[in-house]
Amino acid sequence: MKTLLAIIVLGFLLNTSLNAKQLSKSPFIPDNIQDEFRKLPIKHKIKFCGFENYKPKKNIINRDLAIKILGYNSRMDNWETVEGVYSREVFKEYADAVTYASVTENTQIKEFLFDKLYSWAKNKALTKTKQCYRNSLRNSILKDCEGEWSDSEGQDLAPIKDATVTLEIVMGLNYIYNLNFVNYKIENPRHKIINKWFQPFYKRIKPANKFYWGNSAGWYFPNIALRHSSNKDYSGLVEKLVKGADRWLLDDGSIRDRTTRGNRALWYHHTGLGEAFMILEIAKAANIKLPKNFEINLLKAAELFQDSFLDNSKIEPWAKKGHNSQASNGVQKFKKNLDAVSFNGPWFHIMQYRYPNHKTSKFLKSRMTNRARSLKSDAVVGIGMGCIYNALANK
Repeated sequence: MKTLLAIIVLGFLLNTSLNAKQLSKSPFIPDNIQDEFRKLPIKHKIKFCGFENYKPKKNIINRDLAIKILGYNSRMDNWETVEGVYSREVFKEYADAVTYASVTENTQIKEFLFDKLYSWAKNKALTKTKQCYRNSLRNSILKDCEGEWSDSEGQDLAPIKDATVTLEIVMGLNYIYNLNFVNYKIENPRHKIINKWFQPFYKRIKPANKFYWGNSAGWYFPNIALRHSSNKDYSGLVEKLVKGADRWLLDDGSIRDRTTRGNRALWYHHTGLGEAFMILEIAKAANIKLPKNFEINLLKAAELFQDSFLDNSKIEPWAKKGHNSQASNGVQKFKKNLDAVSFNGPWFHIMQYRYPNHKTSKFLKSRMTNRARSLKSDAVVGIGMGCIYNALANK
């Protein structure tokens, strides 16, 4: 009997120790980073998160999320005609406002935002978008969603794009909820409705298996986040994620299947960097050791971005391969002002914090201001990582 009791107690202690070691408050941000950020003066955070003279855009947030998203083509260049596409703007402004409420410790705005999330959940927002994925290693893409890019120009309707955008929004809200609201008025019944709304979407998330860029690093981000929020060990997933990304960050500074994308090569190289820097932070949060060349190749890729932004011809040796793209002819479709770049933008600020003396960090600092759209939130994870790292980089 004593032996059995000892085994039970030991098992409990080991399990408790494992969970305590694995869990950080967010799977995306190391605890020490959050602790340092929390200690900064509010005025400093307002300045370097771009919230001077900011007011939440309630008129956009109150437009509310649509019941569904419908109509994307494979190239996703018809977004202006897509039903419910305004939900992306609603989400962006909502995420910005959440970061603002956190930075300023504004409880009135926080309550408005929590209640808004509850309202969307109660009204079952986005639940009517066609389901295209399921959480199964076999047949994870539903049959009637297969066949995107059946038109070589990408003008064919692709319900899988509708499904992907919907999951990006919902999981972004899930990450925001777990970081900002899960312990807010914890006994309030609105939590139950919000979590009930999230639950069916979890079954629509494709399992993380083979690594690739895009779709939140081949669906690793949402799968890691779900295990994290369930207090389950996710270290094995992070190890696979890091190893996969390491193989796709090449030693010539290019990024596999990103830097070869014709006239959009610079954009896709940028999005690859966005995910790679996220992976860097996920690994640090989970205390997973990085492969020896991971950071070396990551910084080479950052330098290639800088060089190619200044001179598009620098990326042409890879871009001319034209993978899933149109010919570049030496010209890249990329914004001229880095402040205007939002999607996958937190890497601009993580780079400056982690490698302050690197030439690309100095370049980014010289080219960007506190008006940068990448500061307040990000469409991939919702939470304002740019804000956190920029405030710390400038303390």
